[in-house]
Amino acid sequence: MESWQGIIKEMRAVLYPNVSSFEEMKEAYEKTIHYYLYHDPQERFNGKTPAQVRAEAQENPEQAPYYPIKQSKKYRDYWKTIADKKNQTA
Repeated sequence: MESWQGIIKEMRAVLYPNVSSFEEMKEAYEKTIHYYLYHDPQERFNGKTPAQVRAEAQENPEQAPYYPIKQSKKYRDYWKTIADKKNQTA
């Protein structure tokens, strides 16, 4: 979830850099989320938008493709460090 929030925050800053009020910020985030869902094709979805993937899954749930989330190297390294420390104390 944090990753998605970071993506939306960065996209909002690029799409709507000159926000000067709370209402403008709220509208900018709503438009950014709409853009992300309906107009931003994702590599992990083989070039489809999140809205296209969701619509396909709703049409035929049994045949919905699986799109695994790539594990971040940062998290892999973190858990490897934890495992290494456990092995040292064992």
